Amino acid sequence: MTLDFTLTPRDVLFFRDARPMDTAKARRKNLRLIGHGAQWPRPDLLYSAVMHALLGGPDTPEETLYGANPDLRVWGPFPEKAGRLFLPCPLDWDMRVACLPEGTTDLPAPLTHGFLDRTLGKKALPAWIAIEDYARYLTGEVAVGEAPPAEALWQAEPRVGTALDDRRGTARRAPEAMGAQWQMEVLRLAQGVTMRCAVEQAKADALVGRDVRFGGQGGTVRFDRATGEGLFARLEALPKGAPSRWVRWTLLAPALFMKGWYPNWLDDAGRVMLPTEAVARRPGEPRAAWRQRARAEWHPFESARLVAACVGKPIAFSGWDTLTREKPTELAVPAGSAYLFECRDVAEAQRLVGRLNLKTLSDLGPQGFGLGICSYRCPVE
Repeated sequence: MTLDFTLTPRDVLFFRDARPMDTAKARRKNLRLIGHGAQWPRPDLLYSAVMHALLGGPDTPEETLYGANPDLRVWGPFPEKAGRLFLPCPLDWDMRVACLPEGTTDLPAPLTHGFLDRTLGKKALPAWIAIEDYARYLTGEVAVGEAPPAEALWQAEPRVGTALDDRRGTARRAPEAMGAQWQMEVLRLAQGVTMRCAVEQAKADALVGRDVRFGGQGGTVRFDRATGEGLFARLEALPKGAPSRWVRWTLLAPALFMKGWYPNWLDDAGRVMLPTEAVARRPGEPRAAWRQRARAEWHPFESARLVAACVGKPIAFSGWDTLTREKPTELAVPAGSAYLFECRDVAEAQRLVGRLNLKTLSDLGPQGFGLGICSYRCPVE
């Protein structure tokens, strides 16, 4: 069961990044900065919130939850305001693609083409753009030098407090060097802005009307059934441009790959190693037998290969499994990054679009990482 939800925060929210939560070295106007939480939530945070809401309370150990619900999948969240959906701004918004002569650049193999700015100077791109502007990007209707319109969807709000003594419950009396006051940044959505997401799980309807913990500091959001056209229906309705043998895959969510920015499903020469058609598991078929049959029926793409990439600064994040065990820091390819593939002909390009479009093709795919949308990139110089 896949349901669309609108998430309405009850108050401010806190989504920390990988920076230290508490350090005496980080001071701002004599306040101890203990939290950078004004980030748009990653999809794995939504996954964790739904998992705890459906399968256990906030104090349930994570090791008893992860893997217990293999059918749980999430997509989003994305900002929504007055019925308008906003998507991450593509990093190649006003760029052209050109073949670069061998030996003239330091591009890593197997890249042979580059995304080049069409205008000189720095560009100030907003983090999110309306879905109507995203449709123009997909069809190549962006004018030279045009900047996508920006809209204030949220703001970072500082919070200041005084550290309390655990035993007395009063203000802590500590030397100045210890930092008796603290400051943190939280996320406050703008007026009329909500979060839109999709959840697939057999018990997803149990979320309707519930307040669910989302992020840190006890922040909650209310899950309501979304009205109007579904999230995936709106994304699938986006145009892809005139069919060509060039396919661009643009990330709508961060992606995690074992090779950093390089997708796991490419070989060292950049060839797409995904099967042209997914081999579905038959009812009651053992997993080992299914995998053996999938290898026998696996037919990779003959010539589709990666030729260019426009990748942003990686997103660093970490966390905790328990109160005493930290998770390793992960580096994710940011949303808005674009990958360009060259195919033998239009027919192969269309098959590639069928395998890439709106699929979560990265590590932690069920948690919403690696969601991308395809378009035909034409012309390529």
